[in-house]
Amino acid sequence: MKNSIKVVIVVIVAIILIGTAFLVLYHPTEQFTDTAQTAAPEQLDPATGFFTTNGPLFSAVFNTLVEFNGSSTSVVPVLANHVYNPNDKNYTFDIRPYANFSNGQQLNASSVWFSFERGIIMGQGPYSSDYSGILFNSTCYGNTSIGIALPNGTIPALESAGYKITGNMSQQYKTAAMDLDNILSHFNYNATEMKVMTYKGQALVVNSNDNVSINTMVPYSYLLQDIAGWWGDIVEPSYVDAHGGVTYNSPNSYLDANGVIGSGPYIISSVGKGFSTIVLKANPNYWVDGHNSSVPAIAQPAHIKTVVIKYGLSHADRLEDFDRGISQISTIAPTSFKQMIDGYHIKADRNSSLVQTSPEIGVFYISMDMADLYTNNTHFMEALYDALNYSAELKVYDNNYNGTPEAYEELGPLSPVYGTAYYNPNHYPLPTQNLNGAIKNLTIAGKEMNFHVTLPNGSKIGATNKGSIDLSSHKFVLTGISPLTTVETSELTIAVDSFSDIGLTFTTTAVTESNANTWTNATVTPQFTDLAWLPDYPDPIGQQLISVYDVSDGGAFGGNDAWVDNETLQGIFTNLDFENVTVQEKAMYNVQNLTYNQYAYMWLPVPNNIWFVAPDVHGFVYNTIISAYFYNLMTVSGKLTSSIGFMSIYAFVANMDMAIINIAPKF
Repeated sequence: MKNSIKVVIVVIVAIILIGTAFLVLYHPTEQFTDTAQTAAPEQLDPATGFFTTNGPLFSAVFNTLVEFNGSSTSVVPVLANHVYNPNDKNYTFDIRPYANFSNGQQLNASSVWFSFERGIIMGQGPYSSDYSGILFNSTCYGNTSIGIALPNGTIPALESAGYKITGNMSQQYKTAAMDLDNILSHFNYNATEMKVMTYKGQALVVNSNDNVSINTMVPYSYLLQDIAGWWGDIVEPSYVDAHGGVTYNSPNSYLDANGVIGSGPYIISSVGKGFSTIVLKANPNYWVDGHNSSVPAIAQPAHIKTVVIKYGLSHADRLEDFDRGISQISTIAPTSFKQMIDGYHIKADRNSSLVQTSPEIGVFYISMDMADLYTNNTHFMEALYDALNYSAELKVYDNNYNGTPEAYEELGPLSPVYGTAYYNPNHYPLPTQNLNGAIKNLTIAGKEMNFHVTLPNGSKIGATNKGSIDLSSHKFVLTGISPLTTVETSELTIAVDSFSDIGLTFTTTAVTESNANTWTNATVTPQFTDLAWLPDYPDPIGQQLISVYDVSDGGAFGGNDAWVDNETLQGIFTNLDFENVTVQEKAMYNVQNLTYNQYAYMWLPVPNNIWFVAPDVHGFVYNTIISAYFYNLMTVSGKLTSSIGFMSIYAFVANMDMAIINIAPKF
């Protein structure tokens, strides 16, 4: 009896020792997981989705004719093999004859024509913002009696194929839009369609099966950078037609919810409820396979075969998942750098090399809807502009690992990267808190609009008559995008506290990005929004200045969340983006005076892009312009490691231990 007991004891000890060795030495393979996107993508159709959270996803699923070369602002040909640009107005592209979509369908010049025509006629944010005045008439689009983004030259192209377009301008646009919808929704390359597509005097022209031209309305040297964004993504026509087709001025709800077939290195494998999780799989029919040496590296095939993107995780979950090795890419607020680094599950890697940062280009702001009550008064807006505690807003971005600020102050609407002649030719000061100035302006506004405000010290300012409105009792709402990060929550809190210093009460709320996509006029846009506008490509006039101050870019259509509608600015904007540098720089003196004195925006600090990348992940490259990193460039050295494996094996060993103890003889 005693001998058998000894054998059982030896077995138990051996299992425990083996289990301990596993705990020390074994790291199980885990799926590649990205938890860095703090909010869900707006939509899954590149003709509709227009938030930065769309960037990595769209870069994985789609290709464009030319693409940004990694982190650079220069472009390289991808779907195009050669690009010809004789005059900055007529661009011609040779399409690679071996390019195809992920479903095996050939990608050719007609696919390019379809994708651009579809995106423009749908009239949604990406195309209406990025091709206005370039590929379609912005004046007709902004005219309420027309309001259709019709690709330039569409009407004569249709007429050349036998379509009848009659009536006044509005009727012609509507008829042409419906005809174009019909072509795009039943895209079968018949003789009539080919007559339309090959008509020379239009924005997109199919010259042959593998050759297509893009003709701008005026010379525009930034076109190649323009089409390198996802508003240049080429989509598979038959899939679009099988799932709702195309309707002018309307999104496609099915494609928004499920995605579109592209030609990129990945395909969408599954979509979780509310876009909480999206799983990407390597494209099994990727056209670059076998042609790697002739295609730029940015389009290389995927090395990581499955990517799980988890959107909108809480700050705590993002921190924990990265530290435990569950996720390989993440982001957290600067105030948690130390916790993230010191808690990483591999002690040897607990240093700042886990962090990759890059300055953002763009503007961050609290907008004030100039069509709303009170914010239609310049003195009221200037009072808020003066009241905000800008130094406290910047302090939010100090990282607690080494104290480095992860943001910079900026005087919008342009970024310093464009140079003083564009950014700040009049040398205006950066915004600073000025409570005396705020009270002075609020007093004037009160007298102009018949309200009074009670300051924290009990004194009243503004209108003095008995019937004036007590604005201190009114609750203004400051709206952000859900889910709010800890940084955004801190920023909003500082703003609320700042405005209380001049007797105004603010509360905060958050809405989804899809809700923000419904802000198509000043009436439905929240009075105060905490948002940002990032240029889609490096054009200071067309992509930042005009986007933030042109009324046609209001709300969901661009970055003008204040719905500024200044007649003088609108006149200047008509041709400014297409002038030469000398003319633009000369005009900026007057332009800055006009924008500065609007006080439509309170300029917030511009944060760095912050990414925590696991040390066994290599090839992480981020492009600030398109807000994207590229999963296909990434590789993993060895197996992904995770501390959760320790717990799994520990549980197994513990269970085996208990099982053997339970069957062992009693003694």
